[in-house]
Amino acid sequence: MIDSHAMLGEETYLRLGPAELLRRMDAAGVDVAITRPMGAGLVVDHRAGNDLVLKAGPRIRGLATVNPWWGPDALDELARSRDLGAVGLFLDPARQGFFPDEPVARPVIERAVEYGWPVMMRTGTYVYADILALAEVARSFPEATFIAGFGGFADMWFEMPMAVRNASNLLIETSMIWGAAIKQVVETHGAERVLFGGAEPRNRYAVVLRTLDRLELDPTVRRAIVHDNAARVFGIGRAAP
Repeated sequence: MIDSHAMLGEETYLRLGPAELLRRMDAAGVDVAITRPMGAGLVVDHRAGNDLVLKAGPRIRGLATVNPWWGPDALDELARSRDLGAVGLFLDPARQGFFPDEPVARPVIERAVEYGWPVMMRTGTYVYADILALAEVARSFPEATFIAGFGGFADMWFEMPMAVRNASNLLIETSMIWGAAIKQVVETHGAERVLFGGAEPRNRYAVVLRTLDRLELDPTVRRAIVHDNAARVFGIGRAAP
């Protein structure tokens, strides 16, 4: 299994380092985790946050993050992260202070598209992290893959079906959304639009896996969600640069 959304670092009541994440992965049968920084590493100290996720070992792969307000320095940090093996870009409009479709964010998204990276954005926190705004961004870059982190949880979950319908290159990850929503996306748009995400340490693998179990998915569909889609989107199995 490939977890498409885990967090490393420390903020408020959340704390997770590479060693503990590996322990949780082993307990749940997760082979690879795609991680991004949280706390100061997400908001201000991007070099430290990116180093944490990009140097955590072969089973932990990293999404680089930068604050778009950094301007040219943000692009330099993305280039450095690419050289360290980043597999995508993570942005948090609510914590980093921009709207998804605001011009300030466009240069870093364009750079990610240039690198062939998927772009995951946190969605669901009023008002910045609007999943419908992310859908508009995805429509502007049809050649790229965008991922709605947390699937619009908690404030904008009701917009998720429309967002997925309006942008064919927008995927959701399962870490914080309910089983009926996952099933709706699979039945309406196909299993290829869903990625297994655990959101450790905010959520737990056992919770998300139990949600998938209750859906009684066809084995081919379940494999697509827990492995095949992430392997394709993040290039797992291809040689690192």
